Amino acid sequence: MVRRAVLLGGLGLAALQAADFTPLTVLSGPIKSKKAARPPRQTSSTSTSSRKRDELSVLEGGEVVPPKAGHKHECTLIYLHGCSCNAAQYLEDGWELPWTGQDRWPGLRTVLPDAKVMRQPWGDLEPSWHAYVRRSSNKVGDFSTLNQTRDRLAHIVYSEVERLHGEGHRVFLGGASQGCTVALDTYLLQARKLLLGGFVGSVGFLPTDRQGFRGATRALEKLINSHSQRHRPLWLQCATDDDELVPWRTDVKPSLHAATGRLPGLHVKEVTGRGHILDEWEGEFVRKFLEAHATFQ
Repeated sequence: MVRRAVLLGGLGLAALQAADFTPLTVLSGPIKSKKAARPPRQTSSTSTSSRKRDELSVLEGGEVVPPKAGHKHECTLIYLHGCSCNAAQYLEDGWELPWTGQDRWPGLRTVLPDAKVMRQPWGDLEPSWHAYVRRSSNKVGDFSTLNQTRDRLAHIVYSEVERLHGEGHRVFLGGASQGCTVALDTYLLQARKLLLGGFVGSVGFLPTDRQGFRGATRALEKLINSHSQRHRPLWLQCATDDDELVPWRTDVKPSLHAATGRLPGLHVKEVTGRGHILDEWEGEFVRKFLEAHATFQ
């Protein structure tokens, strides 16, 4: 199947809990709050609770890993899982992810949305960022499913930029497999508007109109011609021996042609030996990206 995503291991959350790690989990849809005509003055705990409810409402399902206790919020990474996976898998330790373990990135806030469960044309119900044309293709099927995801992710990105007082260069996007391509689609559409900091992803491809991502081809051209954004880092880790799930020869390599040599911030790392499932290579790639582009004084 083309959509098998990057699956993380099964080590559980014990190591995270031992490492001062308290993720915020969303188990359902938006939380609706009633408006009072003259709301009473809130205590500090009530204000905190209200902020958490607002945060859950924006995320609409997923996980949030705050900065380490005692550390200032320096930057945010919004990172999307692959098709048929979920955000909770990215809380597991042992995969070099920069938001897990004892040596996690201190000032990093990580936002891990969950894809909505949808029925694919061949009948399967699975978490997915959009429907596909058919089982053997990575092309977008019902465009309305992608459009809903675009709206939702744009809301999340705007919220994170606002949280950092409008400093969009401190907000990064990324993902793996289908999540890589969909997060990159959102990055192309929103980067110039919000002056976003960059992108990092693995085993995905540059979204194009030809693959069903309407407007992505034009958005890439605008990014290439943007003096303020064309030098921002756009890192992709691509498995050249992936011949089945997100094929290098037919899906990934052709998608890069429009940006190669034209987008100064583009960095493509070609890897081989593991096919689509990169395991700790995925986390190491994200760490190197943050070390290079997310160190703020």
